[in-house]
Amino acid sequence: MNVAPIEGSTIAPMEIRAIDVRETNLDEMSNNGPGFVQMLGSQVGELNGSLEQADQAARALVAGEDIPVHDVMIAMEHARLKLQLAVEVRNRIVDAYQNLTNMQL
Repeated sequence: MNVAPIEGSTIAPMEIRAIDVRETNLDEMSNNGPGFVQMLGSQVGELNGSLEQADQAARALVAGEDIPVHDVMIAMEHARLKLQLAVEVRNRIVDAYQNLTNMQL
């Protein structure tokens, strides 16, 4: 079997550029935006507000106030999904911490 070479095609060489790596210290990193702990705290506060809103809607429905049932169900499902996400994030954080503590140096 005779294989003919491909003619007319050229491959341009890639240009390798230097990577711009600058050293940062902790002070610069903290000024860039909210830290992990602050972000986590705000999300927990938002979760708490969602749970309270669902609780208030359910209490209003039980008390006989004029509130649609579907609004109560939507609020409860929204709160349940947020709580489920928070539990999964907590589980991942605990797993990461356990992996770090079990790591041998």
